[in-house]
Amino acid sequence: MAMRASAISELHPQPSADEMTLAELGYKQEFRREFTPLEAAGLAFSYLGVVPSLISVLFYAIPNGGPFAMVWGWVITCPFIMCIGLAMAELASAAPTSGGLYYWTYSLASPRCRNFLSWIVGSSVNWACTIQITAAIGIASSDQAYVATNQQLYGIYAALVLSNAVL
Repeated sequence: MAMRASAISELHPQPSADEMTLAELGYKQEFRREFTPLEAAGLAFSYLGVVPSLISVLFYAIPNGGPFAMVWGWVITCPFIMCIGLAMAELASAAPTSGGLYYWTYSLASPRCRNFLSWIVGSSVNWACTIQITAAIGIASSDQAYVATNQQLYGIYAALVLSNAVL
């Protein structure tokens, strides 16, 4: 595949191997790759989702197993979570695009079902956003007794899908 001149960074006269790979994908490298150790650690922790996982551990483990379940739950699941993180890191290094999950799904799935699977990935992101919006409404309500109906959930979800189509 021929490399497009417009896809190569103007900062370096000779393109790096990464820039060549991105150019083959049709993208220009714009991401700064110089991170301090503190920035790298912050990025890693933001991907791991430490706080939500701690809350979920406390919510289920304390009434059902106590400290024993909390400690061994972390010990058993951490290697599996690390495998998922390493697999996603490998995919991100091979195809570093801003729409990573969608693009990875599309490029790795069989041609017969790649469109549907990419849509499912996007749909799950919209559904998670719907749940977060309704949780925020519940937290913000004065008595914190708000419970969304199925119609409200569907309405928020449909609004998110339509906003994605418009944007």
